[in-house]
Parts: sequence; C-alpha cells; structure tokens
Amino acid sequence: MKSNPFAHRSPRQWLKITISVPQHHTDLVASFLMHLTGSGIEQQTECIATAPQSETIIAYLEKDSRCESKKNELETFLARLANKDPDAPPNCSFSNIVEEDWNKTWKAFYKPLRLTDSITIKPTWETYSAKPNEIVIEIDPGMAFGTGLHDSTQLALQLIEKYFVDRQNATLQKILDVGTGTGILGMACAFLGAKEVLAIDNDPDAVAAALENVKQNNLSHAMNVESTDLNNIEGPFDLIVANITQDVLASMASQLISLLTQQGRLVLAGILKGEQADGITRLFCSHGLTLLESPSQKEWQAFLLKK
Repeated sequence: MKSNPFAHRSPRQWLKITISVPQHHTDLVASFLMHLTGSGIEQQTECIATAPQSETIIAYLEKDSRCESKKNELETFLARLANKDPDAPPNCSFSNIVEEDWNKTWKAFYKPLRLTDSITIKPTWETYSAKPNEIVIEIDPGMAFGTGLHDSTQLALQLIEKYFVDRQNATLQKILDVGTGTGILGMACAFLGAKEVLAIDNDPDAVAAALENVKQNNLSHAMNVESTDLNNIEGPFDLIVANITQDVLASMASQLISLLTQQGRLVLAGILKGEQADGITRLFCSHGLTLLESPSQKEWQAFLLKK
C-alpha cells in the first residue's frame, strides 16, 4: 500500500449524505444523487419483516463553494418527494468527514473476489494463490473510486471478457478506457491480450491510483494512464470502455462513436435500469450502433454495442 495517499495534493473535506427511502423510490433518488455529486453512490438494502423493504443510499459532496447550494437543491428535491408520497417520506441525514486514506476503511473487509469466469480482483495487502488460467488483478484503491465491488464494474468486466473470448483469434490493437478510476477495466483488457491500452481520467486521485496499480500488475508495457480530455484523444480504437454516469455518457456519445474503428465495440456501464437504460439505448442506436448485449445486475445495466 502507498505510504502517503496525499502525496499529490492536500486532503479534502466532504459532506456525507445518508438517505433512507422505500425501495420504489430508490432509482429516482439514486439518479438524482449521482447527478448532484457527479460520482458513484453506495446502496444498502434493508429488509425488515414488519415493514416494506427500504434502501439506504450514501453519497458524498465535496465541501467547496458549491456545497451549500447543492445541499439546498437536495433538500428541495426530498421535500417535493415527501409531498408527492407523504406515506413514505425519505429520511436524510448529513455528517462532515475529513478525507482519509480509504484503504483504512476498505482493508477490514475488501477481500479477493472472483468477478467473471476468469478475472479475480485482489487487494494488494491480501495473499492469494491464483488457479490455472485465472487472471488476478491487484488493486490499491488509494483515494480513487473503483474497487471492482460495484455492480456496474462487474457488468463491464463480464462484457469485456466476453468480447475478448469471442474475438480470441483476432488482433486487438488499441483499447480506450474512459474514466478509468483505479484502472480495473483497462488492466483487465491488458491481461486479456490487448496490445495497447490507453486509460484516461480527469480526477488526479484516479490517475495517481491507476498509475500505481498498472505498475503493481506489471502492465506498464501495455497500458498508459493519462490525465487528459476526451477531445485530445486520437483513435481509432477497437474497443472503448466507459463506466461513468449516464449523463456524462450521453454527452460523450458522438465523441466515443467517432473514436471507434469500423466494427469496433463499445462497453458502457454506470447506468440504472429503466429510464436511464432506455435513454442510452435510444441515443447510441440512433447514431448507428447495434446493441449486442445488455446484461443487468440488481438495479444496474451495462451495454455492449457494435459500430
């Protein structure tokens, strides 16, 4: 593990948001929080015998100049939701936290986990003996988002693995991982046989963590990590993977498609089932892509599309 996760910057402060809602409001509240915070959320199901099933949703707002206005926006949204459904009002609480090395929290319960037929994620501080033909990706999350435990990451990995299996006799030259986080998806591509993987992210925490993880997994020869904008990327790529929020994916649609080779593939994840998934399908197919597969897991859905 890295001895100083803040070597590249000073610690930040965050407002932790904890909302308990009936299950029928989960997608709506989760989508709002993802849009409000611009990052991932955590969901916990609560099943009580004497009460309907509910969900606890946790998100974080950075305490910057926009934090107070975003908090007010959230409170207005929740008040409207309570007015529409007075029998099932959301319960929201806030707490202040100072950013710390998240590994201190993860280490207690982040264990090796088999995510696909051949890929296992292992934290760097755990020992593990790989089985024959098993790919083991070592991860130190650092301060970045992405441990492999989230459903959207698992769905993306499953689609990536299937893509490589289906094209095992083809040459896979260039792959782009957009919003790489800790680098899991890009490293999976490199382990599965990609000759050249470019991973990009605009979050310095993600770039720092991904660079360390690429080095830890001895993949520097095949994978580069850069802090750059999608506008600066030159294609084409045989495969592009992007596990980001739905609104960001929608805004990138034309750019992503233009960077694909003819017959290239696109893996999208980070999308909630229902309205978000339907919108993504319509948008990308309207640009001429063909939907090949769209698996789901819990409330999340992922897409494999062909140009």
